[in-house]
Amino acid sequence: MTTFEGLSIGYFLALAGAAWWTDAPRSRQGRLSIVALGLAAAIALVATSSLITLRLWLPHAYLLAGYWMPAHLATVPQTATHLEGLLRRGDAIVTGHLHRLPSWIVRVLESAYLMCYPVVPAAFTVIWVRGGGEDVTRFWVAVLTSGYACYMSLPWLISRPPRLTLDTAARHTSVRVLNLFVLDRFSHGLNTFPSGHVAVACAAAGSVTAVAPIMGAILWIVAAGIAAGAFVGRYHYAADVLIGAIVGAVALAFARLV
Repeated sequence: MTTFEGLSIGYFLALAGAAWWTDAPRSRQGRLSIVALGLAAAIALVATSSLITLRLWLPHAYLLAGYWMPAHLATVPQTATHLEGLLRRGDAIVTGHLHRLPSWIVRVLESAYLMCYPVVPAAFTVIWVRGGGEDVTRFWVAVLTSGYACYMSLPWLISRPPRLTLDTAARHTSVRVLNLFVLDRFSHGLNTFPSGHVAVACAAAGSVTAVAPIMGAILWIVAAGIAAGAFVGRYHYAADVLIGAIVGAVALAFARLV
C-alpha cells in the first residue's frame, strides 16, 4: 500500500465517522457513512493489486470524491452565516479597489482561474513522464493532503461563495461566463474554507518544481493566477485564498517527509 492510498483510506474513514456529527438529516448521514466506508474498502482492495499504473492514476477520482462527499452533509444557507460575515468583512478592505483593475488583467485572471480544473492532471502528467515512482507518491501525498484538508471542514465551516451573494464587484467577461457555466453545473455551490483550488494548485506546482524546474515555474505562475483569479472573480474570499496557499505549502513540506 502506498502512502497516498493509506491517506485516502484514512480520509474516507474519518468522513464516515464525522458524518454523524453534522447537522445533516440522519438518513443522509447514514448514506454518506456507508458510501465513505465502501470507498475506503475499495481503495484498500485496489491497494493489494499489482496494477501499479491504475493505482497511480486513480487518485484523480479520490480527489473528486473527497471534494463532493462532504458537500452532501451541508446545505447552501439562505442567509449569511457567522463565518460568511467574517469573511465578507475581511474582504471589504480591498474589494472596493477591484473596479480599478484594467479589463485585460481581469480577463487574464478569469482565464487563470479556469485552469484550476486541468492543473492537477497536467502536473501529474509531467511527474509521470519526468519523475519516478517516489516522485509520483510525493505528488499525490501533497495534492491529496491539501485537498482533503480543505474539503473536510465543509460541513461545519459553511458559507456561500461571494459570487452568490450581493457582492457585485466582479466584472462580466466572456471567460467569466464560461467559469460561471462550469461552476453552476459541476460545483456543489458552497464555499470551501480554505480554498481547495488554491491549495491543490500550489501543492501540484511545488511537486513538479522538484522534478522539472521550468515546468514547475510555469505551474507556479498558473497557481498564482488561480489564487488571484479566485479573489478578483469573487469565487473565493481573500482569507480562503491566503489560507489555501498556506495549506498547500504545509502539504508540500509533509510530502517531503514521507
